[in-house]
Amino acid sequence: MYNNKKSNTKTMKILIIEDNKVLSDNIKTYLKLEGIDSTQLFNPKTANYELTINDYDLVILDVMLPGMDGFEILKKMREEEIASKVIMLTAKSTLDDKLEGLQNGANDYITKPFHIEELVARVNIQLNSFSSKK
Repeated sequence: MYNNKKSNTKTMKILIIEDNKVLSDNIKTYLKLEGIDSTQLFNPKTANYELTINDYDLVILDVMLPGMDGFEILKKMREEEIASKVIMLTAKSTLDDKLEGLQNGANDYITKPFHIEELVARVNIQLNSFSSKK
């Protein structure tokens, strides 16, 4: 498993964009237990701006956000050539939803409810994939 505290590589930056504070806090806490630091944002417009001024290795992105959905954020990221890996994390579970996320540049798509261990495993896959391409 990836553990950036024990690694000699640079610290990976993860952004969690999730309007459910309890869920976001749980994700952040579990990632921290795995030695992975993350930043949380709850407002999609703030998150969209944050992505244009800071680089993140991985974004965990909810779809159903107030005011701007995660698909819109993902499209803007890719239009602006923001290369962060993206894991969509959402209750939108139809095949069309999944295909929309993946075809617009998501690296992975997880539906709610989910097991936190599965999310962490997928985060590790994306982070290891990122570091192996360096």
